Amino acid sequence: MTISYLKFPVFLLFFAASFCFAQIDTSEDFHFLERTENIKINLKKGEFNIVKSIHEKAEYLTANKLYFANETLRFDSFTKLEDIEATTYLPSTGKTIKVDYIETKHEFDDGIFYSDQQTKNFTFPAVTKGAITDLKYKEVITEPHFLGLFRFGTYAPTKKAVLRIEFPKNLQIGYKEFNTENITVNFNKEETKNSNIYTWTTENVAKYSGEDDAEAALYYLPHIILHIKNYEEKGKTIPVLSNVTDLYSWYASLAKQVDENDLQKVYKIAEDIAKKYDSDFEKAEAIYNWVQENITYVAFEDGLGGFIPRGAASVCNNRYGDCKDMANLLYVMLNRVGIPSFRTWIGTRDRPYLYDEVPTPMVDNHMITATVIDKDTIFIDGTDSYVNFGMPSSFTQTKEALIGISPDKFILKKVPVQPSEKSKAIINTTITFEDGSIKASEERVFTGYEKVDFVTDYLYKKQDNSDEEFLNTTLALGNNKTKYQNIKVSPIESKHKTLTLSFDLLIESYAKTIGSKTILNLNIDRTLSKEKIDIAKRKYGKKIDHKFEKEYTTTFVIPEGYKVTSMPKPIKYDGKAYGFSISYEEKDGKIIQSKTIYINTLRIDKEDFESWNTFVKKLIKAYKKSIIIEK
Repeated sequence: MTISYLKFPVFLLFFAASFCFAQIDTSEDFHFLERTENIKINLKKGEFNIVKSIHEKAEYLTANKLYFANETLRFDSFTKLEDIEATTYLPSTGKTIKVDYIETKHEFDDGIFYSDQQTKNFTFPAVTKGAITDLKYKEVITEPHFLGLFRFGTYAPTKKAVLRIEFPKNLQIGYKEFNTENITVNFNKEETKNSNIYTWTTENVAKYSGEDDAEAALYYLPHIILHIKNYEEKGKTIPVLSNVTDLYSWYASLAKQVDENDLQKVYKIAEDIAKKYDSDFEKAEAIYNWVQENITYVAFEDGLGGFIPRGAASVCNNRYGDCKDMANLLYVMLNRVGIPSFRTWIGTRDRPYLYDEVPTPMVDNHMITATVIDKDTIFIDGTDSYVNFGMPSSFTQTKEALIGISPDKFILKKVPVQPSEKSKAIINTTITFEDGSIKASEERVFTGYEKVDFVTDYLYKKQDNSDEEFLNTTLALGNNKTKYQNIKVSPIESKHKTLTLSFDLLIESYAKTIGSKTILNLNIDRTLSKEKIDIAKRKYGKKIDHKFEKEYTTTFVIPEGYKVTSMPKPIKYDGKAYGFSISYEEKDGKIIQSKTIYINTLRIDKEDFESWNTFVKKLIKAYKKSIIIEK
């Protein structure tokens, strides 16, 4: 994806995904005594001077988690850090010890080719049980569109959190709180001769803690987003970020800076691709496939360069670019061949905001292209290298897109959720029983996001493991003695609508023979069997990346001299959001098991946990059903 979230000093994505709201737990090892942020905005002749004075004071209640003593402060082209003061106070001795060494580093996250983000790193000295650390510093914000957010809670309990902003009376501030329903935030307004002062205060906010498969931190973390709406100067109101129109105007002004020179080569490539096809859909699909297969995605974080796309000619010549570069290249190529296309700003599913409620760059962190074909809006993402044309990237489903129609016109449109039938895994398995062992031949055909998931895992999680080790981990078929052989994977490029995986299996000690009877379970794949939710412990909803269906046809060849003496009855769970059906049929010397599983939602809410667990329990029960054959 892209870059925008790193432009804000919010420190949010370094912690996993949920928040617990309660009184401070005295059994904690570490807590913040105070976290304050004082923002002072000065404005003179249209020039902003914005300084945040940050103070964090913490206490070590035990010596169990001294890693909290390691501090990292982040800054980039839009922020500067000044006047850092860090000390450790030891009540047992009355001594105060200063941090005497601060290291500055350039930071490169996974998947980022270049970043202007840097860090100040240091360790509070002599930290032990009872120690109190004290950190003060100033953050100078050089871009008024990036006022950022303030966290009322964080990764450790907070006894008191205070946000204060002072700004001139000719300036208007906008703000919106999120996830503060379960804490008490006191808001106060003050006036001085030349300024307005807003203050938010809260106390005893419990720590931020992680849950697997939960939505991103911003969905739960109590926080507030501030933005400068406008200011008055010489009787005129100068907009900054009063509404979505202001945000789009700023984005459009940056888009005007895109280098549009030397596009003849880009035009020729687009025209050569398009002339082979008749319909606009086919032309757009072919151009999209060309970009996916010829332009390598690399992320850049470099000041306003992180917001202004590089010229299409440069991206085409260099054969790499980030999300906005690839979006702009698609925009240029598609429009060249007469297919209306538009630069589009969007937040991924990690961002829980709407543009109207948060008209700031906090709402989005990605850029794609929207194209209109036969009156249908199609969202295309060049960075998602394996999703087929016509489907958006899965991480933008449900999200509001800001589509730039012209320099002064835009529309907001939600990216549709893709139905489960677009993301299928079709699994055909033939099983034989010989000499007490199970042999199987299996073919899996993946479409849509099921294809993307497999390719992503295969390319990036497999690492140095063999294909057999990878499949043993990801599929976990049969038992722990399963051996995979003759593994084949079809071409994975985006132009292929499907991906086919095939292999043979040898599963020892799987069937159970008692006298003349053999008991055999045809459910060698038990997907979702470990997905039961611990209702007593789980605090927040379960996130699902995309809707999907799995269709299994398992054919068991009845060995010569055997007959079927027992076969499970059909069983199903038919819910609106998820379900399954399993049935068995004996035909022409074979037992054919037909199994379908579907997930038709992107989220399991707390009120649906019982229903989800009922679904999983019934599925597990169905998985345990076996056939019996007898000589």
